[in-house]
Amino acid sequence: METHQKALLSCCRKKVDEFTSAKALKFVAKMLEENPKLFHLCDLQIDESDVAAVSIGSLTLSAFGDLRQPGSSGSAAVESVASLLNALCLRLTMFYDARMKQSGVETSRARIRQILAKSMVQASAVLAPMSSGHGGSSTLGSSAKTANTQLDIRDHCYGVVCTLARSTFCLDERGALYDCGNSRSFPENTNQTHFNRTLKSISTASMLFGCVANEVEMLRPRATSALDALLSAYVRVVTSTSENARRIDDGKSNTKTESIPTTSTNPWADIRINDAVVDKKNDNTKEIDGLSRSLAPLLWTSSRRSQPKSSRLAAVRWSNELLIHLDAKNAIHLLCFLSGDDDATVSMIAKKALGVESSLGDDVTFNETEWSNSSEAILSSVTFTELMETIVGRAAEVIPGRPKFAEFVVPAKAATCRFMLQSLFSEGSFYGQESCASAVDDYVMAILGTFADYQGRSLSREESDLLDECSICLESCVSTFRETRVALTSSEICYGFNDIAGQAVLSISSKTRRHLSRIMGCLYEDHCLWNDASDLSEKFSISQWLEKSGLLKNAEMCREILEKAFESSFVACEVHGAAFLGSSCLRAFRLGDANGTAEDSHDVSPTITKCWSVCSRIVNLLGKGLMHADEVIGNACAQGLVISFSYDGHDAPILNPFLYEGFALALNELNSALKKFNSIDHADPTRASTLIRAAGVLLAASTSGAGSRSNTEDVSVDLGPARLQCTEALFSILGGAAYRKDEELSLAVGEALAAYADAFGNAKWSNESEIWPDDYDEVFAFDLPPHQHVLYTLFQREVTHTNPLKRNASAAVLLALVAHASRQANLGRMDRAMVKQVSKNINLFQNSFIKLLSDPKSKQLSRESCCRGLAACRGLAHTLGDDGGILNERLLKAFGQTTYGGSAMIETESQARERRNERDGADADFPETEIGGAAGITESALGAFREMAAAAISLGRPDTVYSLLILSTSHSAWLAPRNRDKYNERSLLGNARAENSVSVRNALRPHLGKLVPRLLRACNDPNKHTREQMNSLWVALTGGGAESRAVITQNFLSTIDALIQDAVCSSWRARAGACSAISDIIVGRSWDELGGGGVVVDDDGEKMNTTASIRLIRLWRSALRALDDVRLVVRERGEVLGRSLRALTIRLCDPSVLISSDDTFLSDSDQMKKDREIEVQAEYAAAVSLGWLVKYGLNAPCPEATGICISCLLGIVDVSKPTTLQPVLAELCYALLMAMSGLEPAALNYLQVRAAGDSNSGGSGNDRYDNLERIRIQAAMSGPIATALNKCLEMVKHVDLETQQKLVPVFDSSLRTGAGFATRAATADAVSNLSNSCPSAFRFKGISSVNPTVRLLRALYYASERERGITAKDKMTHALGNLAALAPGSSVRQLVIKACKRYC
Repeated sequence: METHQKALLSCCRKKVDEFTSAKALKFVAKMLEENPKLFHLCDLQIDESDVAAVSIGSLTLSAFGDLRQPGSSGSAAVESVASLLNALCLRLTMFYDARMKQSGVETSRARIRQILAKSMVQASAVLAPMSSGHGGSSTLGSSAKTANTQLDIRDHCYGVVCTLARSTFCLDERGALYDCGNSRSFPENTNQTHFNRTLKSISTASMLFGCVANEVEMLRPRATSALDALLSAYVRVVTSTSENARRIDDGKSNTKTESIPTTSTNPWADIRINDAVVDKKNDNTKEIDGLSRSLAPLLWTSSRRSQPKSSRLAAVRWSNELLIHLDAKNAIHLLCFLSGDDDATVSMIAKKALGVESSLGDDVTFNETEWSNSSEAILSSVTFTELMETIVGRAAEVIPGRPKFAEFVVPAKAATCRFMLQSLFSEGSFYGQESCASAVDDYVMAILGTFADYQGRSLSREESDLLDECSICLESCVSTFRETRVALTSSEICYGFNDIAGQAVLSISSKTRRHLSRIMGCLYEDHCLWNDASDLSEKFSISQWLEKSGLLKNAEMCREILEKAFESSFVACEVHGAAFLGSSCLRAFRLGDANGTAEDSHDVSPTITKCWSVCSRIVNLLGKGLMHADEVIGNACAQGLVISFSYDGHDAPILNPFLYEGFALALNELNSALKKFNSIDHADPTRASTLIRAAGVLLAASTSGAGSRSNTEDVSVDLGPARLQCTEALFSILGGAAYRKDEELSLAVGEALAAYADAFGNAKWSNESEIWPDDYDEVFAFDLPPHQHVLYTLFQREVTHTNPLKRNASAAVLLALVAHASRQANLGRMDRAMVKQVSKNINLFQNSFIKLLSDPKSKQLSRESCCRGLAACRGLAHTLGDDGGILNERLLKAFGQTTYGGSAMIETESQARERRNERDGADADFPETEIGGAAGITESALGAFREMAAAAISLGRPDTVYSLLILSTSHSAWLAPRNRDKYNERSLLGNARAENSVSVRNALRPHLGKLVPRLLRACNDPNKHTREQMNSLWVALTGGGAESRAVITQNFLSTIDALIQDAVCSSWRARAGACSAISDIIVGRSWDELGGGGVVVDDDGEKMNTTASIRLIRLWRSALRALDDVRLVVRERGEVLGRSLRALTIRLCDPSVLISSDDTFLSDSDQMKKDREIEVQAEYAAAVSLGWLVKYGLNAPCPEATGICISCLLGIVDVSKPTTLQPVLAELCYALLMAMSGLEPAALNYLQVRAAGDSNSGGSGNDRYDNLERIRIQAAMSGPIATALNKCLEMVKHVDLETQQKLVPVFDSSLRTGAGFATRAATADAVSNLSNSCPSAFRFKGISSVNPTVRLLRALYYASERERGITAKDKMTHALGNLAALAPGSSVRQLVIKACKRYC
């Protein structure tokens, strides 16, 4: 009895010292961390798991409360129990999440929830002092060890908050996570949903924001991490609330929410469902509003500039991810304020949330989407008027601590201006029913006030950027809203149009000058602004307009400044501004004169005459400035000419005779500038690009004065000849020095020539010619109208030029012309002369594109221009009423097969002539295809296009080839903003387009099983051009990246089977491409992905059921054939395939690589079953691979193939288990023994024999022979093959007796047939090893020569007799002795008697 009492007393809890308790708690925490399946659902019953979780949790919380007493905040025991609490919460949250997925365990969830809530209370109690800024006071005067302990305690508490916030505990209806662990209970009959209850408090958020602001630097990242986790929890709750509200709107309020299943089992419990739904929806709205009102002051306080960076960073993230969904108006206000933060990360996040990160400072283009999807969603939830009232401050209410636009820093003002502009032009404000006229006025007044604040001041870089942004925004408003233009002409505003004109010249920013000049142009061109009559229908008067707008005054000022640009001293910024402002004045006056009244058309008043004189002088000066030494001024003059003579209609306005003189001089200067910056010494692609665009506009504007000559004798240049010289200068750009630096200049030249050719669409030309000479005639070309002049010169001179650079550049020019014609036809302007001329020569365009496409010296832009040009030809023909059958047939014949088995583009001249003769006899009306006889063209140049044509034909949709051609282009030129809409599929194909890229991709999805092998093979074609073209097509069709891998996985079996067939076909290009494609797609594949199934050692034929075994064998056969191919390229690809196949085979045979446990709560039995399945698959793969490699791979005639097979075999042996190798162990050992000498270099044997017979060197020949033999044997025994053989021999003792006995005949055969002493020495070692480890393997019945042991004994005896080298003979003698102990006695005695007779 006394013994039992002592035992009971020893089991009672005892109070221990701090050191012991800290160690014990650390041990328990380590157990929790290292055992993720502590509360295992399958190994324990539900009640048992609950008891374990609740008991451990209660004890931990009790220990935390007991140890955390006043004065013990820095003890080691408290740090240990905090670590234990962190580990416990990690395991309990996993257990809680698993319980949430089960039904009928509400009591279990409630118990665990209470433990987690209490854990949150304890962690909040530790962190609360730091939140208030008093957490660091307790460490004053304490030791460094105590301070570090306190840091560790808070670190663990932050971990507790992170763990709870990232689990489904954040969706608990009592909201303990958000109220520092304080749970709330609600009446059962309340109408509030559980989402509403979680949004009641922000106590935890306030605490963590305080911690982030006051925490020491070492722990501030941990506090920030906890705050981020709490933000994610809030986002989950708000998202669930929104989803629940949508379900209510859809009448599905009884649907289960994310975390809390429906507890009521009676669907008829509440018959007033409609009222309940309305109440719940209203409650959701009220609670979200309450949360936003609570969060907004907290975030504004944290975003103050006096707060640390981490606090401001948290504020911007909370505003972007949470508050924006609760209260978009106030969130945008806060984000606008933070966009000017001193920290780059904070401002970047704010700008990105507003959608102005990439557009800030760029010009506005209303035909493109300038804001991100997130910004677009923001703009749809709040109106422009509301934003103006909140940010700029129209409302009388001003909330302290929330600055308005006027109080923002300079970068924040710039971001706010751009965001407000995007909001103004969003669909809700611009196209909606909202009347925002007064808000627009306030917005414009705010911008003008900003200009007035910085007028006459020296500006910093940020202030200059702000004025740039203000000028961009103001220009957008002026060009869109007439009310804004009226306001700028008013005399009551602080910054009027006269101030804008002055700023357009004097501003230090080129961007500001450019946009302010455009604003003045918009004001000048709105003639109604300057009309005094109340009736807006009164006729326009040029004299009145010039007098009131001040246009002549500004034009004279610009002329004076431009004249100073050619003096020794000038102000560059003023000249730059004068070029833009003067061009705006010139454009407005030129277009205004075209719209003048009848009385003004005969008005020769001095004012108008003077204005024309000034404008002519400005044109002359702009032309003279094209070759200015200052690049900025030269580009400004070129852009000024573009602005001056640009027009909005389809036809260029009639050029006024007053401008002939200045215009001719400008054209002459432009011609000289084009030649200069295209020369070798001064090649400048940037300046050439602006000059080309200016040339296109000037040529189009001067078409009406093509034959005019100057009226003055002192002018040496006439308008007509100047135009022709400028056209020739444009053609000289093609293939010139500037083109070599930037090939995209050819596209700019094409657009300039297209504008020149289509300047007058319906004009009647007196010198049109339907018949063109066969050879180029310059005189004839100059007499043609513009649209014929351009086409004649291109087809007769440029396309057939001997210079390959000229031919390359011609492709882009042809594309620009046919694309322009296709766009005009799609818009219904088919009666224009240029469109008619292009459509009449559509066959020439197609033949030229095909010819240039097959040019062996074509570059990427040239090839892709041909691809898009062929599509434009199809679109133009379809728009004009042609069904496209002839074009399709000619194109597919060029890409596809002919009578001679190849493409028509690689025929010889005789073959092409014969084909045409045969065709002409069959059908005389068939249009001739002049594409034969292209010298030097090989099949490789057409690989990509042949594959596209074959794909379109196999799908039965020939028109698809045009979409595929467009999808295969990837040059950056097509993605440029200026070209994106001009050369996309919609513009080129029009109504003839099959679908857009997304629709084409979806339409081809059912056929991808057939297309993927063909595309992958072409993507790895040996020809570089084919690879580039098909890679672009592959990315366009499949999406690239993860989407492409998913497409391959979905069609893997059909793809791999087709590629295996292609890898052994007759075409060497197909073999090379298939091998490379296979090596890419087999990486990381599993046995099931290869087809699954059992073991099949031999592939008897294609009629067999194709399993993973068959595919693996076929892959090895294809790889070995590729390694022994006659083509070097195929052999190189075969090496890559062999390495990939080796890695795949070893991976399939290694069960440790394939075993994974993704599910933490997977039961032991399920895990064992899963592991066993993987091991079985590994055994299948090893049996198939070893069987085929031993039987066929090691006997391959190609040494490279044999080497890769040996390497793979060694890798399999290294990772396999004995049970896996048992079926092929005997054959494997024989193969390894024979490989010991088979893979040894023959030079070693030659060296050894020569050394033994060399009598000139010192020493005995036998000694030299033995020394070399010993070295060779040591090298062989230390190699990888010997290592694999030793591992196989170690596995022998783990296999059955029958397999062991199969090795004895193998050893006998290797001794008798081995060609080298390395094989014989290795066999002797193997016999010695096996006789010691597995003696039963040598015990056979019988003593005759049929006994394998007796045969092996005799083989060893005779081999040792014949062996010359002492090292190998010693090994054989040793093996003979070991085997003699196991062999039958009579057989041993016979050999002993024979040895005695011979040697005694």
